Amino acid sequence: MKLRRFFPLLILAFCCAELSAIGDSTRMETGLDQVYAQYNLTGQGTIFAMIDRGIDYTHPDFIDANGDTRIAYIYDMLDPTGANDPNNPYGVGTIYSRTQIDQALDGGATLPTNDRFGHGTSTTGIAAGNGSGIPSLKYRGVAYEATIIVVKAFQDGFPAFNGNPGQTGFFNPDYLEIGLDFVSDKVAELGLPSVTVMNLGSIGGSTDGTSKVCRAMDEFVGPGKLLVCGSGDDGGADNRASGTFAEGDTATLEINKGEAGNLRFELWYPDVDRISLILERPDGSMTSLLGSPITNQVSDLQNLTGFTYYHQGSFVDFSGATSPTRQVLIDINGAVGLYKFHLIGSSIQNGSFSASLNPATYFNTNEFRTFVQQGGNISDYASAFKVISPTSYVADNSWVDLDGIARNRDSEGLPGEIWLGSSAGPTLDGRIGIDIAAPGEVMMAAYSPNTWYSQFRFNMAQDGNGFYGLQNAVSAANPHLAGILCLLLELNDSLTSEQVKNLLQLTARQDAFTGPVPNNIWGHGKLDALALADAVANSLPIERDIILDGLHVFPNPAAEQIRYRIEGILFGESQMQLLDLQGQSVQKWTERSPEGTINLSELPPGIYFLQWRQGNKIMRKKIIHYLVP
Repeated sequence: MKLRRFFPLLILAFCCAELSAIGDSTRMETGLDQVYAQYNLTGQGTIFAMIDRGIDYTHPDFIDANGDTRIAYIYDMLDPTGANDPNNPYGVGTIYSRTQIDQALDGGATLPTNDRFGHGTSTTGIAAGNGSGIPSLKYRGVAYEATIIVVKAFQDGFPAFNGNPGQTGFFNPDYLEIGLDFVSDKVAELGLPSVTVMNLGSIGGSTDGTSKVCRAMDEFVGPGKLLVCGSGDDGGADNRASGTFAEGDTATLEINKGEAGNLRFELWYPDVDRISLILERPDGSMTSLLGSPITNQVSDLQNLTGFTYYHQGSFVDFSGATSPTRQVLIDINGAVGLYKFHLIGSSIQNGSFSASLNPATYFNTNEFRTFVQQGGNISDYASAFKVISPTSYVADNSWVDLDGIARNRDSEGLPGEIWLGSSAGPTLDGRIGIDIAAPGEVMMAAYSPNTWYSQFRFNMAQDGNGFYGLQNAVSAANPHLAGILCLLLELNDSLTSEQVKNLLQLTARQDAFTGPVPNNIWGHGKLDALALADAVANSLPIERDIILDGLHVFPNPAAEQIRYRIEGILFGESQMQLLDLQGQSVQKWTERSPEGTINLSELPPGIYFLQWRQGNKIMRKKIIHYLVP
């Protein structure tokens, strides 16, 4: 399909000028170290897929001990060289295979795919980096043996720096759907359970789960195939307004445009209503705007001095939403000052409205002055019904930088508190929208030289050997949760989105910071990785006298020993083995009885397979061995 540069409805988020990833304090906060100790999980046998800004495939975090890449595929949608490749059925961009990446690592031609910004590299490192940039592995990611798939679907713009050229930003929401199709195809090809992260999203859009991209996200999800997208980085600001008014009434939305540049005003209202609008500029001049389109198939446009005005019927809104709502979108690029939008009820059956501003964040001065709604600034993508959506809270806001200077982010939240910029629910259709709060402040993640990120020495870790620096905000919480979900899929490779959401709800921690949950800020509470792993392990079937291909193993999961029994066959002398996840034999013996006991107490916790062989007949059973807390 032919694609174009898209009229940008959503400003990319999760990429604050202040940057963060994984470290000792974060692992302790969620109980990850105990998960590793009790279950010996690594992410092996799972896929972590990142739809972001690309990756530095040469970073040591993504190379194994043999010098081979851990990345199965890179799909660079912004690299045009492979668009006409007959092996690329997606019509845009270039696909690089594991073989091509390894050839480049072995001294072949450098691949023309990159992450010059740094965001995709660091967030992939949080979820799945192996930490091998420094001997201590201190900044190892969560699922550090997962197979990685990378989709570069957009990029941020930035100026030239330190002798490096700048970069032009690019975003097309159509690319997100194509990227999801690519990941879906490759996950099926590799035959492994997967967790995919879309690490973007900002305030604006229908925010009710019915947009075109949200529908594609919901269609993507399946058993053992999870999708994570964070709440957004638009919290801590008066950037959402909502209210009601009757026929003949006027509701005046006052907007302070405190900064130069474009400010986007977006308003949604039921398509059974008809409204008129008058814009009042800071100098007091008034402009009457086109009223509601005649039908829901109509789109109106006015280009006026200082702003551009769109009024979309419910069938032609820019989000492609299926909900019965109309959209007003106004880009204000005029002078700073106080703007007033007078909404006049021409014909009202419902009378509700909801509006947003973008950019309007905790660190700038764009804001609503009237009809202010607390929260409701969740990303449209996070409103998809089957997506798992985390928000970010502060685990540790301090670090020591490359020059040995102690730093902190006290102004953005103290340990235990929600991160100041975390977007909050509800969605426009009234759901909380946020499932869980995961630590996102602050982490240490993969950095690469000559990137926009690496120019900020004060964000780089003193002990990181130049390979690690800060990644924070929901951009860090998002892959952090995704890595933990990879570990859960290692325990149970058929978990559904609904099951995961339920487990998150049941295991979330409540404390004095979260208050009573669920709520629109914290979702169901703080993430507890150990409780999640325990819940998944305990929810697996404990088989007692249930024939499964003739081989019974019980109890399963088990802490100290298991019993096995072989039925339904003519039993004879058999070869038995206990195998680890790599297929290596841990125990091996000849069995002359159809039942027996295996002692697990001397083995590390983890996943094993009991294999029975008699002649050319084989039966296997997965065993989960855990430590007693």
